[in-house]
Amino acid sequence: MSTIKKVIEVLASSDKSFEDAVQRALQEASTTLNGIKSIYIKDQSCRVRDNKIVEYRITAKISFEVMHKWQPRSTAATTEAVDGGGTPDYSAVNINAEPQLPRAVVPGGSATEPESGGGYSG
Repeated sequence: MSTIKKVIEVLASSDKSFEDAVQRALQEASTTLNGIKSIYIKDQSCRVRDNKIVEYRITAKISFEVMHKWQPRSTAATTEAVDGGGTPDYSAVNINAEPQLPRAVVPGGSATEPESGGGYSG
């Protein structure tokens, strides 16, 4: 089975070098992504102050594998095998298919008078 990959674009910076900025981007992305396969540097730039480079900036594209089936991380407290098949269970969700139409406009009244439901009630 071939794998499907997803690509995200990230921005990173470093006060040391472009290489350090790339490593920071990869390190940060790896905290939430699994299966990172490549990083492509799309753009590089620098921030300059008093004729000196003070920040190296990169724009990178990171590709990673799309997971085909959700598999929960195993924990010692979990003794039952959970097999949801990767499909969320929405059976307890109440879906209202009727449109929520605005109520009829009643002439008169004021948005600031307490009798009309508005304003300060004192």
